[in-house]
Amino acid sequence: MSNTPSPLKYRPLRPQHPLGIIDDACLPLRAPRYASCRACEDVCPPRAIHVEDGGLRLDESCVACGRCAAACPMGALGLPGFTMPEPAQEKRSPLAVDCWKVPAKLTPEHGMRVPCLGGLSTGRILEILAGAGNRPVELLDRGWCVGCSAGGPDGHPSRTALKRACDLLEAAGAGPDWLPRLRDQHLPANLMPAAIPAAVGEATLSRRSFFSALTAKAAVAVDRIRPLPGGEVRRRRGFEREPVLSRERARVLWALDRITEGGWLSPPSGLFHRVDVNANCANHQVCASICPTGALAVYEQGQRSELMFDTTLCIACGECQSTCPSAALQLLPNGYAAPGESLPDRPTLLVTFAERSCVECGRNFAGLGEESLCPQCRKRRNLASSAFRTLFG
Repeated sequence: MSNTPSPLKYRPLRPQHPLGIIDDACLPLRAPRYASCRACEDVCPPRAIHVEDGGLRLDESCVACGRCAAACPMGALGLPGFTMPEPAQEKRSPLAVDCWKVPAKLTPEHGMRVPCLGGLSTGRILEILAGAGNRPVELLDRGWCVGCSAGGPDGHPSRTALKRACDLLEAAGAGPDWLPRLRDQHLPANLMPAAIPAAVGEATLSRRSFFSALTAKAAVAVDRIRPLPGGEVRRRRGFEREPVLSRERARVLWALDRITEGGWLSPPSGLFHRVDVNANCANHQVCASICPTGALAVYEQGQRSELMFDTTLCIACGECQSTCPSAALQLLPNGYAAPGESLPDRPTLLVTFAERSCVECGRNFAGLGEESLCPQCRKRRNLASSAFRTLFG
């Protein structure tokens, strides 16, 4: 599979504003009745983004920091300035990552600049590391974050994503010298502008891309995404919405695949989730219908219906478990990290239903195991047995 990045375009959330969305990738927009994701709302410093019935609303108070995009598990939100160029690899000095509020002349030579370091997700940080060659990666802490409109009282906004990236690298076997780090390099507070500057003059956006971002009806963010290593989104039968890749998961897996391709590191099993199905499964197929990435999929094999699971695609959103009418499904985040668990190299079969005729009413139904009664007849017989026991003991 090619590693050539594919361009992504986002619909503007607000006219003349750079923050945009890919509707099909947003969990609440895909399934308004079921999806409980509010990651963008929860992390927004000025509380400018709101998940409402029918869509997302963006207030004028948005500071264009990109923290909502970094928090989105699907990568549905995008902002210009976070597309990563391939850093120069001929240098041996650390690759510094700085924010746009810092005057460009104060950013170390051959460094990278982004609107806000809080807008760097775990996938973005790993992507930078994958492209840095043998150069260590340093996210610069200028000491401004507590007083910044995109920051907050908890200190530097990249800490959570950075820790997650380091945890994954350590689980893969990387030593301390390989880990990206936060470096204190404070600047006088009087140098900090009140707002994040516009993208004019920043090398991360081409002139053409920048002016496209300012056009209300144009794509507001030019981004790149690489396909999952060795994977693809598979079509499912009979559901309204097609599955889409999680852009964030694709970044994480692509970067780890590139970082570990030398063979001395191995992808951490804790990055992969597991789904178990118990005997309560009644083949409603709601789990596969609600799954945004296609990790759960239903296939027809002759007279059989099979529920398959691909851990590569799973983002552990939990929608399958919460919507199952029979409470038959359990999501196990990091389910392959336990001792003795082995990571499957292909999609796994969770349950099979065979088409057969009900011995009581004659209707065709999909049955589990040696079942001979359709669900309606089985329910009717169970009710009759229960009534008999109530009346006669």
